[in-house]
Amino acid sequence: MKYDRFNLEEEIQNVWQTRDDLDAVTERIIDDPKGPMTEDQIANVLVGLSELFETRCKKLWKVFETMIEEKCFNENNNEDKS
Repeated sequence: MKYDRFNLEEEIQNVWQTRDDLDAVTERIIDDPKGPMTEDQIANVLVGLSELFETRCKKLWKVFETMIEEKCFNENNNEDKS
C-alpha cells in the first residue's frame, strides 16, 4: 500500500486517541452510576487499552517505515510541484 503524509498524520492522531480512552475509563471508575468497577474489571480494561495502544503504535510504525522505504521524506518528493 502507498502511504502519504495524510496517512501518517491519521495514524499519529489515532495514537493520541489513547488519552481519550484513558479519560473515559477514569470517568467510569470514578463516576459509574452502577457502582465502582471491580479490580478484575479495571485490570481487564487496562490490559485491553494496553493492547489497543500497542496495535495503534505498530500501525503508525508500519506507515512510517513504508514511507521511509518509498523515500517519501526525500526533498525531491516534498518540493512544490506547481
